[in-house]
Amino acid sequence: MTHSDAPFSLQERLSRVLLLSCLVAVGIGQSFIFTSLPPIGREIGLADVRISTLITAGAATFVVAAFLWGGIINRIGRIRSVIIGMGSYAITIALTGFVLQEALARQLSAEQTYYCVFVLRIVFSLGIAGVLPSIQTYLIAHTDIKHRSSTIAMIGASFSIGMILGPAFASLLSSLGLTAPFYIIALLAGCAAFGVVFFVKDAKHVRQFKKPPVINWLTQPVMPFLCMSSLSILSMTGVQQIMGFLIQDRFQLNVADTTHQLGFAMMTMSCFSILVQMILVPRFQLGVVALMFFGVSVGVLAQLAFIFLDSYVGILFAMGLFGAGFGFLFPGIVTAQTLLVKDSQQSRLASINASMQGLGAALGPVILASLYQLGQLVPFFALMFSLIFMLGAFIYCRAKLKPIF
Repeated sequence: MTHSDAPFSLQERLSRVLLLSCLVAVGIGQSFIFTSLPPIGREIGLADVRISTLITAGAATFVVAAFLWGGIINRIGRIRSVIIGMGSYAITIALTGFVLQEALARQLSAEQTYYCVFVLRIVFSLGIAGVLPSIQTYLIAHTDIKHRSSTIAMIGASFSIGMILGPAFASLLSSLGLTAPFYIIALLAGCAAFGVVFFVKDAKHVRQFKKPPVINWLTQPVMPFLCMSSLSILSMTGVQQIMGFLIQDRFQLNVADTTHQLGFAMMTMSCFSILVQMILVPRFQLGVVALMFFGVSVGVLAQLAFIFLDSYVGILFAMGLFGAGFGFLFPGIVTAQTLLVKDSQQSRLASINASMQGLGAALGPVILASLYQLGQLVPFFALMFSLIFMLGAFIYCRAKLKPIF
């Protein structure tokens, strides 16, 4: 019986669950800091600008580090890379909690705390930048092409679940103490790392000791899809940034009511994205072409809903459509990327893709917030035309690469 015909063995299922759990943990680690750090930073006397630089420094480091992890993964192996990344995650988050705890106890000055946390955020980002490409490469190597889009969708859904759980963990666990979330989340990451150490094996990886030939990615067929990946993440983070402005301006709400309604809108978007990636894509085994057409079509409908539906229910409907569109588009783009490179290049591709996504996440809020200053509806028109352009680029690429898709 071939691999494509056989169900996953118990060992393979356990490995997948543990690795996807690592991605959930990474999502938690990336998002809970947005909820925990600002109030603690203010309590110990850090200016808001300095608090923001701590988050920005981590994001910038992730973009650079993710680009470099591809070669490291090839040399030391996918599982070792995951273990190193998750171990670094657990240690740095715990140390960050300890530093902040000492600062709250007035054992460290605000200046000392800032530099300590700054260094820890850098090390944290250096470590986790290798986790996503390592896991993506491992799962692709252990999944046949027929089920590849489903695997990519599960990767995206797992990370999205973590991004949702992060702020929830921070809010719930903070009742135990302001720094309690740091220690508990570090423990979860450590447990995930130990699970990988003891239960995940990778017999298919061949370590590369020789430096691989330099690839000019700008001339590779995969480059348009790397740009699409960055654009899709840019759209997602940008909409998250301007949605609070839109709700407050459109309905003339105060800060408290805006925050409340924004929370429901964000949850709607995330839930629909996860629903599509965890249920619809695996259930119907959608291929790259279907995922791209569904993603762009639903995404354009979402922009039209933002433009023409003025009620709060209309915004929830538009956010649901936007999340669903992203749920189709993300696995379609990444699956297309993996089909365009050799197996030996998968880890390098995954690391570059993670870097491009990080760049999109950093630019999205700035670009869409700037467009919003030109008019409430300008960002949505821009996104609609971007999606149509993306589909046109895909159709052109498919015409040239038809046998692959």
